[in-house]
Amino acid sequence: MSAAAQIFLTLAGWTGAISAVVAYGLVTMKRISPDSLTFQGLNIVGAGLLSVSASVHSAWPSAVVNVVWVAIGIYAVRALWNARRAAVTTETTVEESPEAVLATGWEAPASSVAEHDTLMDSLFAGTDVADPAATLLGSERNSAHRTPVAA
Repeated sequence: MSAAAQIFLTLAGWTGAISAVVAYGLVTMKRISPDSLTFQGLNIVGAGLLSVSASVHSAWPSAVVNVVWVAIGIYAVRALWNARRAAVTTETTVEESPEAVLATGWEAPASSVAEHDTLMDSLFAGTDVADPAATLLGSERNSAHRTPVAA
């Protein structure tokens, strides 16, 4: 083997090792998710380059383990791709009426209802908003609860 090829393959091995260590470090530091394409890509590239370097140096156990690592990475990328494609398809094709959503038993979380009430209170606080119910009933309003009260 020529000296240039030897240097190239050694650099490929080091690049693979650095790639795998960087992927592990980023996940450990919570900079990327193990379910991210970045993590899986770094692992695939790292394991692929390490398997080439190990094969050239006849380190067969390491070469085989890294080929398996590449296969696992490819499987993970395929699963991520399918999950993302299914999520996008579901989000874009579901056009249900509000009645259909409510029929499934869905309810708004209590926190969002409370936030809505707070927003409505702040929007109408201190303003002269015509209340059709108060006008029709000819009654005053209980300002604490915004409900019509008897005169």
